[in-house]
Amino acid sequence: MLTDNSSTPKELLREKTIHSLLQAGMPPDEVVEVVTKMYIADKDDWDREYIESMVFSIFQETIYSNPNPKQTMQVRVENWLHSNTSNNQIYQDLLVSLLVCYYDLGLKTPQEKASCRMAFKRLVELGKLEPKRNRSGIYRWINGRMEEIDFFNVDTTPYPIKYPLGVHEYVETYKKSLVVLAGEPNAGKTAYLLNLAWKNKDKHPLYFSSEMGAAELQIRLKKFNHLLSDWKDIRFISKSSDFRDVVDPNGLNIIDYLEVSKDFYEIGGLLTDIFNTLKDGVAVVGIQKPVGRDTGVGGARTLDKARLYLAIEPGILKIVKGKLWRQDCVNPNGMTVKWTLAAGANFKIMPDPATGDDWRRA
Repeated sequence: MLTDNSSTPKELLREKTIHSLLQAGMPPDEVVEVVTKMYIADKDDWDREYIESMVFSIFQETIYSNPNPKQTMQVRVENWLHSNTSNNQIYQDLLVSLLVCYYDLGLKTPQEKASCRMAFKRLVELGKLEPKRNRSGIYRWINGRMEEIDFFNVDTTPYPIKYPLGVHEYVETYKKSLVVLAGEPNAGKTAYLLNLAWKNKDKHPLYFSSEMGAAELQIRLKKFNHLLSDWKDIRFISKSSDFRDVVDPNGLNIIDYLEVSKDFYEIGGLLTDIFNTLKDGVAVVGIQKPVGRDTGVGGARTLDKARLYLAIEPGILKIVKGKLWRQDCVNPNGMTVKWTLAAGANFKIMPDPATGDDWRRA
């Protein structure tokens, strides 16, 4: 209650009026208009923000003190907001639209829409929404949920993935890991990812292809000199976007490849979306790389979430970033291996003629 022992009869009447109107189902913005007219009729000084604050304070009290509240506009909007945000991860910068809310709730009259706008304003005051600058009717959902990291009970067993050309001999991969393969056009990127899928077929990986149709895929697979039926444990899927909606959070996902036709700076965010979808799984994502550069399109932003970052060009594979070393005394970052590709499918390492080592420093 807003009143105290010093409240005047006029103030008590206004508060009683607010309670009565809200309990009768009048939208809060209309109650504000009624109370404003009462102040004007009483020839008392009034402040719009104060009246709105008083009405919404009583409105909240009315909602939460009633064990069986009516579906007031505030409740309807909050329920709508919850239904649109409850399944979203902590990382997502989720935007909600006032116009979409009108549509979803079936609001058509000016009074209903005004009441909805007032509910949005109240959600802003409560710290649940934030208006987007220069975008009328668009709000950012303020996600205050936090997930503690349980480092006491976590399983530290590495994810048992095998990489073509022996990358796993130098870098460990753990659960919830993003691996990026940045490749020049026609540099062997797809061949590498298909070899990766074959080496890990016991994990029943998902292989997302953005370029190959069924006929081309069959031709590529036949080059491996295996029966087509031997590939049955790998699920091949045609898809070129929205990978965060389909990756297996707990499995092995291979994406060949992540396409961005314009606004290349966005690729870092797309990789982050995929990473944050993972739980105990791993995603290996192929991206395009300009000739003569280690990082793919999108530049340094594509490095952010990757625990392992590989760059492939004709005849050379490089470990650009390996966060978790397999051998404490061997830093894999910057190491390269030379290779040839037989029949467009089978990798063969070309050892260093001077030392005989497979891998060497660039």
